[in-house]
Amino acid sequence: GIGVVNVVGAAAAQVTVPTLTCYECTDNPTDGYPYDPDCADYSYSGRTGTWNYYDACYIRIYDHGYLERGIAGSGHEDGDCRYGTDYTVCYCKSDYCNTESFCSQCGYPRPTPQPSASTTTEATTSTPSPVRLACYQCMGCSNVDSSTPVITDARYQSCVTTVTMDTGNVSRDGSYAQHPDGECDQDAGIISCWCSSSSLCNNINI
Repeated sequence: GIGVVNVVGAAAAQVTVPTLTCYECTDNPTDGYPYDPDCADYSYSGRTGTWNYYDACYIRIYDHGYLERGIAGSGHEDGDCRYGTDYTVCYCKSDYCNTESFCSQCGYPRPTPQPSASTTTEATTSTPSPVRLACYQCMGCSNVDSSTPVITDARYQSCVTTVTMDTGNVSRDGSYAQHPDGECDQDAGIISCWCSSSSLCNNINI
């Protein structure tokens, strides 16, 4: 009997609990997640967390520009992509893997930095200036007029209007994500519609 107990005890002692270390941060100062203004740096190497029984790290990039890094539960493969109403998430499965990526495999339009060695005299040749899309940016604005704030950014791929169904609250903003003109999506009582035909296209009164 004692021999069996010793064997079982030895086997239990050899069981290792899976752990994973990921970067954890957000550059959104209004979020409850650990804030770090450098979180959106391509090669971020700041705050980390180590957790048991988790098997994936993630990078979540929101359409409004903020970025979040953290750890996710099981059910994700290395390189997986997920798409929410206003964000894109990509997953990886090794320690410290959620850096040096802007989810390019998910089709996210945020440009990945190029190595400095690639800078040559050819880079100075004239190229067309990027189109700067202007969008209305406001909250609680069912109507827009000449006093409605406007924001312009060369990185904007579309403008978006979002309606929260239970409150009727309307918000408007620019989006770094590319959407077909006129596309709408409903998720958890929130309807978002994108446009890209022209500047200030998110001007429909609701």
